[in-house]
Amino acid sequence: MAAILSRCKITLIADWLTRTKTTPELNHLHLSDEQRSGHLPKLIDDIVARLVTPKLPTQDSDATESHAAVEHGKLRRRQGYSSGMLIHESRILQVTIFGTLHKNLTVLDVSLLLPDVMIIADEVDAQLTQTTNRGTSAVKESNVNRAARCDGEG
Repeated sequence: MAAILSRCKITLIADWLTRTKTTPELNHLHLSDEQRSGHLPKLIDDIVARLVTPKLPTQDSDATESHAAVEHGKLRRRQGYSSGMLIHESRILQVTIFGTLHKNLTVLDVSLLLPDVMIIADEVDAQLTQTTNRGTSAVKESNVNRAARCDGEG
């Protein structure tokens, strides 16, 4: 699966972009294609790296620490994304990844199919968690900084 995702990365991103641009929950923000999908190459690389060292997830700490996911959370917060929008965007990524794999089903090792699907789902969910945690902590930091300014003005 790692080889397929690496080989099909550009097409996968294009498919994801098409889906997000036609999704009412996401397309009301006027973003360029780069603003909308610029984070995906690194996130897909993180998924591929996780697949290359296959290990079924046994605990939350098995997920990759993703700097790209954290930066994505900061960016999306600045762009006006809600948590629900981030979740929707992540769901579209999973559907698009699994669609890409389905198109390549004839070259997949069926014995690795379910373990790799588990790894992909775990990694995408972990990235979503890191993305939303970063966005939430950015809001908290902003509120703390705002409160500190108010306290100092008193």
